[in-house]
Amino acid sequence: MSTAFSMLLVLALLAVTLLSAPATAMGVVAFDYGTEWMKVSLVKPGLPFDVVLDRDSKRKIQSAVAFKKWGLEEEILFGTNAYNHATREPKQSFYGLKALLGRTTSDEDKPYVDLYTSIFGNDVVSSERTTCALKRPYEADPKVSSLPVLTVEELVGMQLEYAKKLAEETAGERVNPSLPSGFSVGSFGGLDAVVTVPAFFNAQERQAIVDSATLAGFRPRLVSDGAAAAVNYAQTRSFEKPEKHLFFDVGSGSVRATVVEFSTKPVVIDSILSVGKTSKDSTIVDVKGVGWERNVGGLKLDLILRDKLAAEFDTKHGQQIGGSIRDNHRAMARLLKEANRVKHILSANEVASSSIESLVDEIDFRTMIQRQEFEDAVAAAGLVPKFTSPINQALANAGLKLSDINSIVLVGGSTRVPLVQNALREAGIPDSKLAQNVNADEAAVMGAAFYGASFNPQFRMKEIRAYDLVPYAVNLKEADGKEELIFPAASYETDAVLRQYDNVKEDFIFELEYDAASQKALGDSTDRSISMVEITGIDDVLKDIKASGQLDQVDTHVNLTVISRPLGTYAVENIVLVIKPKAGGGIAGALKSFFGVSTPKKAATNGTATNGTASAGKNETSTDDDVEAQADETEETLATVPAKDKIVKLTARVIPQNDAVRPLSGVEIKQSKDKLWTMAQAATRKAAREEARNAIESYLYRVRDLVDDPTYSSVSKPAERSSITSKTEELSAWLSEDGETADTSTLKLKRASLESLIKPLETRLSQNKLRATSFAEFESSLADARAFVAEARANLTAAIETNQSSKYSVTELDALNATIEKDAEWFAKGKKAQDKKGPSDDPALLSGDVDARRRKVGEQIGKLKRRKIAKTRPKKSAPAKKEDKKEGEAPKHEEL
Repeated sequence: MSTAFSMLLVLALLAVTLLSAPATAMGVVAFDYGTEWMKVSLVKPGLPFDVVLDRDSKRKIQSAVAFKKWGLEEEILFGTNAYNHATREPKQSFYGLKALLGRTTSDEDKPYVDLYTSIFGNDVVSSERTTCALKRPYEADPKVSSLPVLTVEELVGMQLEYAKKLAEETAGERVNPSLPSGFSVGSFGGLDAVVTVPAFFNAQERQAIVDSATLAGFRPRLVSDGAAAAVNYAQTRSFEKPEKHLFFDVGSGSVRATVVEFSTKPVVIDSILSVGKTSKDSTIVDVKGVGWERNVGGLKLDLILRDKLAAEFDTKHGQQIGGSIRDNHRAMARLLKEANRVKHILSANEVASSSIESLVDEIDFRTMIQRQEFEDAVAAAGLVPKFTSPINQALANAGLKLSDINSIVLVGGSTRVPLVQNALREAGIPDSKLAQNVNADEAAVMGAAFYGASFNPQFRMKEIRAYDLVPYAVNLKEADGKEELIFPAASYETDAVLRQYDNVKEDFIFELEYDAASQKALGDSTDRSISMVEITGIDDVLKDIKASGQLDQVDTHVNLTVISRPLGTYAVENIVLVIKPKAGGGIAGALKSFFGVSTPKKAATNGTATNGTASAGKNETSTDDDVEAQADETEETLATVPAKDKIVKLTARVIPQNDAVRPLSGVEIKQSKDKLWTMAQAATRKAAREEARNAIESYLYRVRDLVDDPTYSSVSKPAERSSITSKTEELSAWLSEDGETADTSTLKLKRASLESLIKPLETRLSQNKLRATSFAEFESSLADARAFVAEARANLTAAIETNQSSKYSVTELDALNATIEKDAEWFAKGKKAQDKKGPSDDPALLSGDVDARRRKVGEQIGKLKRRKIAKTRPKKSAPAKKEDKKEGEAPKHEEL
């Protein structure tokens, strides 16, 4: 069988296997984690391609996590519940955490920390890696599972895990813990994950979101939100000619502009389901340039409006409260919530009223806000030009002019704000360029799911190839200071760069850093260093050769791959050292064992035996000339022995130049996961305890009503009602005193002690209602069963007399009759005993038992009735005896 035919056969079998796999065993879930909102979408065969709803059936989830109380009473809240909880415990509520991802507590990141603390007044502290962590208003207590300090990655990971569970419940399938390794065409089971990030996120910010996802139990692909929105735009459009569009996204935490070129080109389908190289027309989504403004967006507008409301309150009631409302974090959280509501009203109206009851010290706050006043405050903060500057920046990075753009597609909820739309007009952008032809809120998350699905060839969908962009060029800097650009600030057609180092004889290092030209885009205070990489293991591999002085007799090469996977994070993998002997060099000394070359055995001669022992004879001694001749011959023989190249796998030790860039280590991930698991289990136990407590409390109310109910009085004795009343009062007192701290099992036992008194009454009441009907049905069925047995016996007798088959047998009918008569005797005794009972006595015969016996006999009779009568076989006649042949008579021949 030829090699080509074998390959075709393997591919055919693999294709059949994949096509026969259940279509439900795959899917992609996308997370668009924003400053204010998080959206989740799911693409999976058999389900509508749509966003995942939260517990309240809403299409988006507030990006917040909160803790209610502390210790045994702690409860973890997510989404809108967590955001609203800030009005009660602001320092236990964490919202807008995206601003702190990848940030430290150093002076360089102080603007980000200050912005975050202005939201709810949370206390930002330094983690062990100097990254940001949040401190709750409690101290560590070994007696409880609550934790006073949590890192930003842990808090974001909790939110992503909550969203992941929603997706898994919708899909009926688990999210894969990691991306397919070494299988570029996609995974074949479970849900792959994609997370959107702003294009301006640097390596440490991207690594922080990846670490958060890892804590949530999955490792995602990353895609910029602008590229994801562009993919969503391309899903329902075709491009016969290249088009360029700018996606203008005003989110809650930043403003982004992304220039994208759309075209249609033939591409080679990368699928194991295709034999050979198959080309297909594909929509190309190529990101050409991006621009952005950090910390400008919907949240900033909310904070400006909140501060305006706070200033008005201080003017009206400052003396009454003896200070400023800004010192009251709960009141400021309520004002922020109100500011967001007022902002939405002002988007459609010139004026909005604000009213908050009992804002602080039982003071009701009411005021009117004019849209013009709000816009003037935004302009005074210098934000208006920042809304449109990303457009010019993106066009410049793409090398284009506004006239080159077909349209500006509006994305993000804050693009609806009139102030933003007016800023676009003031920047000289005509209304004819503005397009609102995508879902501003969901374009990114829907496109991200489609982007993730494009990596899986099992999906039968429109062929779209998206080339995302990282706006910071990355250099590789050698130990001698030489720099080489490996990842340009352009769209990535590949996320891996292969490198070869020749004549490497010892461990070496190199650095990965952002190009100097990216410094302005990164920010003047941002360190350009990403990591230092030390390639180790070379010294150990070559130490024997070095010791023998034969290092100059081998050639060495180091091959490695620098990857940007997930996109915008950088690592080194597939590092191998290749050692080969130099051409024309001999293999001797340490090289023999290194390459695994042994001395070939010579054929036996008259002077040497094959086992190497000198043979007796006249040539027992050798001269020096003979020894030298043999040595020369051996070296010559070894020089002709071919040696295979030796390939050794090496390791890379990554030394972060900035500790915040360093990914969480395996130990740190385990510690964080253990922390989150402990808190989640405690919250689960608390929820079970609350459920048990609520159950016993509602049961007590129900029992109090039952005691006074005439219906229950008729089936109970005075002593029983007295016992129930006493037990109810006892449990009520216990619940008030010890119920708050009781565990779930104790609460269930307490309820069971009261249920044991109530259940007999419930049984009597139900039996009194069911008894008459149940007894009548049994008596009727008993009569029918006896009639069936009598008829079946007659049928069997008639069949026997006529030598016919019957579907009944004597044994079966006797057994059935015995069962019927036994049940009849049992019922008669039980009914007689029940007739002596009163309504308040426990029943002697339960309707359930009566019905069970009736049904069992009925099933036996039904099986006999459904049985088919076997065919009657005619009796075989005895063969005729042959006549004895008379002696001397000639044999007769039968006629043919």
